[in-house]
Amino acid sequence: MPFPELVLRMSAGWAGSGPFARPPAAVDALLDVPVPIESWGAFEHLFAWDARLIDAGGVRRLPCPLGLAVRSFFEAGGVRAYVVRTGDPLPLLTDDPANVVMAAKRRLLSWATAAPPPDAVHRVPLIPGFGGLGSPPQATDPATWRGVAHVWGVDDAAMLALPDLPELFAGAPVPLPAVPEPPPVPVQFRPCAPIAPGFEPEARAGRRAVAAPRLDRAGYRDWALPLRHILGMLAVPQGAAQRRDIMLMASLPLPSFAAGAVPERAEAWPLAILDEAGLPAPGQRLLDTSWIGSSRLQLAYPWVETLASAALPEGLQAPEGLLMGAVAQTALSRGAFRSTAGTLLSGVRRAVPELGTGDLRRGLDSRRADWLGDRLCLIGRRSDGFLLLSDATMAADRAWRAAGLSRLMGIILRAARWLAQDRLFEPSGPALWNSVSLDLESFLERLRTAGALDDSVTGEAYTVRCDRTTMTQNDIDAGRVVAVIEFTAAQPIQRIVVTLALGGSGEVTLREAA
Repeated sequence: MPFPELVLRMSAGWAGSGPFARPPAAVDALLDVPVPIESWGAFEHLFAWDARLIDAGGVRRLPCPLGLAVRSFFEAGGVRAYVVRTGDPLPLLTDDPANVVMAAKRRLLSWATAAPPPDAVHRVPLIPGFGGLGSPPQATDPATWRGVAHVWGVDDAAMLALPDLPELFAGAPVPLPAVPEPPPVPVQFRPCAPIAPGFEPEARAGRRAVAAPRLDRAGYRDWALPLRHILGMLAVPQGAAQRRDIMLMASLPLPSFAAGAVPERAEAWPLAILDEAGLPAPGQRLLDTSWIGSSRLQLAYPWVETLASAALPEGLQAPEGLLMGAVAQTALSRGAFRSTAGTLLSGVRRAVPELGTGDLRRGLDSRRADWLGDRLCLIGRRSDGFLLLSDATMAADRAWRAAGLSRLMGIILRAARWLAQDRLFEPSGPALWNSVSLDLESFLERLRTAGALDDSVTGEAYTVRCDRTTMTQNDIDAGRVVAVIEFTAAQPIQRIVVTLALGGSGEVTLREAA
């Protein structure tokens, strides 16, 4: 461990003793351990992010998706990230058949005990229990946490990303479509200068002519499954481990080049994929609440080229790292409840595809999308560079599509959780109820002063009730304290009612939000 402060912070939990502890070999390899990172330099020092093999058994290397996301996060303004390494990435190219490559990549998500990957001793599943494979983690048992499940134990986490997902569902890279060649130029001979003695041209390694991760209809359906699984995992009603305050950040994968693999013009207007009837299941759409139409999910699009991604297929990387960095920058400078739309994104060279005005303006009927950026976090260009055009969630409910509102809800949920932990050993009764009300009112007043809440419409920005009118006798007997909060968000202006149950074990359960 090269950083003493990192050793101290990890020794109190995952690298020490108790339910979080990992074997010494895993700690030494930073395997399955949430590592706090506060700068790009610290990440680069700890992780070989640019050492992914291009060919199995070869020597040429390139960056991995996780490293590119972390780099973009810090370049865009992020200040702290927790990185959980689950193993080394597979080589980009292989001679194995496409179905073998697909199976090997899917196995990294989760695997059956009887069919582990060949290097299982050096990795852990990214999403344990996904697809009914392996042992699912238990929210209340830290000893079972692997991979993404560590988010239950990182109290100050606000966003979660899995940058490898698009590639894990894209299978083996496919050759790029042939580009039409221009007409030949007439040959004109000119005398050459004599070659200098001992001079040899510098060898240049060109970019592999394979496509970035691209999905067909079945790929999009399969890609949506882990997102839906994680959203459910974060909302699991198992006491203090509930993490409905976490925003899941992801990149919408690019569509396949193959004819008929996706709806027409899906690359320029991806709502065609997300809204296609019957794509995930008969009579259902990916945009539905039962799939990924969630107020706790943000999808970034299109993909981008940066200096670090130039050597990758098509020169492109997934954009969720940029989105997360922009959200972090906005949260630090103006508050997490503010929209991050309009934030300039440094380091972006180009976006694929470049979205046209007609595609941006096109939405869906029945108020399912007013325009393309009503459901997606879009990246676009203007005269002074690239910027975020929208800051939206995938919520099916129009009222929850402003991402700032979902982040505001997360702020309130985290504050309520910390409040519950401070009151853990106090007896339930009028004195505690009054104390909880005062603390919540004080916190909401700070939010109003900061501009998160608005009182111009209803005359009051918030109300808090915590008394016998909010609790049943069963709640009181079980030691649960139920508080009802009503607040008017400043943007968009709407009244939100939240019912929070502060349990006797320090947990906070979101009973209702309307």
